[in-house]
Amino acid sequence: MQIKKFTAENYAEALSLAKKELGEDALILSARTIGSGKGLRGYNGYAKVELTAAIDPGPVETGSPAPAVPAPPPEPKPEAAAGTPGKDEDELDLRSLVATLLTQTDRARSMGLKDRQLKLFQTLVDSGVNERMASKMFERINSENGLDERSGPGGDKNSAIEMMRRVLLCKGGIEMEEKSPKMAALVGPTGAGKTTTIAKLAAHFSLLDKKKVALISLDTYRIGAFEQLRLYGEIMRVPAEMASGAADFRSLVRKHADKDLILVDTTGRSHKDPAYSGRLKEIFDAAGTKVETHLVLSATSQEKIFEESVRQFSPLAIDRVLFTKLDEGMSFGPLFNFSLKTRIPFSYFTTGQRVPEDIEVADREKVIRLIFN
Repeated sequence: MQIKKFTAENYAEALSLAKKELGEDALILSARTIGSGKGLRGYNGYAKVELTAAIDPGPVETGSPAPAVPAPPPEPKPEAAAGTPGKDEDELDLRSLVATLLTQTDRARSMGLKDRQLKLFQTLVDSGVNERMASKMFERINSENGLDERSGPGGDKNSAIEMMRRVLLCKGGIEMEEKSPKMAALVGPTGAGKTTTIAKLAAHFSLLDKKKVALISLDTYRIGAFEQLRLYGEIMRVPAEMASGAADFRSLVRKHADKDLILVDTTGRSHKDPAYSGRLKEIFDAAGTKVETHLVLSATSQEKIFEESVRQFSPLAIDRVLFTKLDEGMSFGPLFNFSLKTRIPFSYFTTGQRVPEDIEVADREKVIRLIFN
């Protein structure tokens, strides 16, 4: 592999030189600025860009294309050990990684980011923050700070955190009402953890806050779903009831009119069943009082599931979103993306299976810490 460095006034010129000399198949290994002053990107001649590129196979003479040599037939290669990539696979993975990182760097520069901001930008993108949203954030930061270079990377990070604080909406958990029972329903896709979460909420309000709580399940589909809720109710000495439709639901709401809080568990449904939320709305309307709706989403789910779930349950006028399984999540930028896109405030986070310990009121500072690891 032939490796060569190219120096130019800016990145575009250096890239052009590399392609001209090594060809379109040249692999860009690194790019950096050299020099100092205000010209951090070759601006006004104060600094230059040094680009390292490579070409494989064989050396390429300056200004001359590589001679065409017929490729020999491939020799048989020994099988790599199970689960262990071979040498060629390692090289391909390395090339792919370098190309991907460089592409992201190129995109960042094209978005107007300063060189010192590239690492912070990459941190946000690696954490799952939408690339376009991250670039808009830096655009606002640079607009507010002007050409002031003194803030440095630390100042950029502080500015980004402050902007995220303004974007993330957390309006607290369930609040009691004075005259009638507060009604809160948990809705969401299958597997998000609604039943366990509703048990945590019931335990918190009944055992810790000493409120009178009742549980109503609308989940008549899953085998054992109500049995699980009923067992939780027995342990906490909280009544648990099953409603099979609007009439049953209205009757049970009247039966527990003396309670402080009625928590409603619902069936988990795929986002491909848009009619389900319409049926739920009919049942909630039968109660004759406001049902506060909390959309339950797993932090381990794909961001596309978040978007589809919001669309699916929009007829219910979602009041809050409750994220579960933060202890199992790998990246938390999607929570920031969700808040910015939907403007639905967060209510609670769950961080494990323990009842009632592993639930907490949502906090924007926690989201920010998770994003920055």
